[in-house]
Amino acid sequence: MIKLAYIDPYPVPDTRVASLQILQNIDAFARQELEVFLVTPKSHISTESLLGRSVSAGVTFFPLKDPRKKWYFPFNTQKIFFFNVLKWLKKNQVDAIYTRNLKMARFLLSKSLKIPVIFETHEIFAQSFKESHDLASKTNRRKYNNLLKNEHFVYQNAAAIIVLTSFLKEDIYSHYSVDTPCVIAPDGVDSIAAQEAYASSPHTRKEPSSIFYLGSLHPWKGLPIAISAMRHITGAKLTIAGGNAEQIEKLSAFAHQEGVAQKVEFLGYINPLHRFSEIAQHDICILPLTKTSIASRYTSPLKLFEYMAMRKSIVIADLPSIREVVDETSVFFAQSENSDDFGVVLQQVVDDRIESDKRAANALELSRSFTWDHRAQVIAKTIHNILHKF
Repeated sequence: MIKLAYIDPYPVPDTRVASLQILQNIDAFARQELEVFLVTPKSHISTESLLGRSVSAGVTFFPLKDPRKKWYFPFNTQKIFFFNVLKWLKKNQVDAIYTRNLKMARFLLSKSLKIPVIFETHEIFAQSFKESHDLASKTNRRKYNNLLKNEHFVYQNAAAIIVLTSFLKEDIYSHYSVDTPCVIAPDGVDSIAAQEAYASSPHTRKEPSSIFYLGSLHPWKGLPIAISAMRHITGAKLTIAGGNAEQIEKLSAFAHQEGVAQKVEFLGYINPLHRFSEIAQHDICILPLTKTSIASRYTSPLKLFEYMAMRKSIVIADLPSIREVVDETSVFFAQSENSDDFGVVLQQVVDDRIESDKRAANALELSRSFTWDHRAQVIAKTIHNILHKF
């Protein structure tokens, strides 16, 4: 059996989205007959509190000491953890290393470990930084150039790169001129949890209809577009789950500014364990993504697959990354960054229950092709191929 070390410099399990994704991945990897060693800083959260169950028996947790944020270590450097990882690798024989942290990958690849390192990336970090920072700043230019160098080194020296979309693969090759094997593996849905929640959830439409968004409130998610779109909506209310107090305060102020505060409710943070039961309480689910690179070309939205698995009517921004996995037979598209169009489409879904139910049923069927197990099969095959040639 192949021994795979999945390494990340942040605790797993944890409530961070990336941590939850890692947890789902290692759980599915172990079901593909990989022996998985999860090497991260110590976590104070249980797997059961996030997944509602234990991970597969083939996963072993190896929490390492990490002095960050301790009273006796007033620095936020990851270097101590990195060197602890090196010590761990010398004591524990593994066949391959898997990580999605750029700095971790850069460090490991610079050490000539003679162990293949597979790097999973969800974006071109330099591109995302460029779009969200002012490069007129000398500090920002330095950070941007460092990202370019680090990404090029990792993409050039990794045994394989795992990406979410074909567009990300295309941009890595065109931006960095590397020939490293690049494997497309979209995100997935926890089919076990989704099926349990769907079986026990109500399947009748509310009056008025309930529109729902679940996820982070980062600018590229496009929440102001959805809020502004409520100006055009009758017979429905919007519920937004996720985000921190500062983000919610800003969006709440925007809702008042747009004159739709009475139509918008903020739930705040939702424990991942309860996400499917929360989705089940609503009729229409949305993803009003923006035209940024990460949204339009690189994302494979977890929430899209979770909405689909719960047989929800979905209104989503019309972007290349989204059309790579769904079309008009399973979702409703609206123009990205166009609140008027988003509102028109939302009202159509509110009014036309027959068509929205039809597409929701198609989305449920399609979701069975986007599970963590399906993703793990693709990646496990890649690891087998690498080791055969290594």
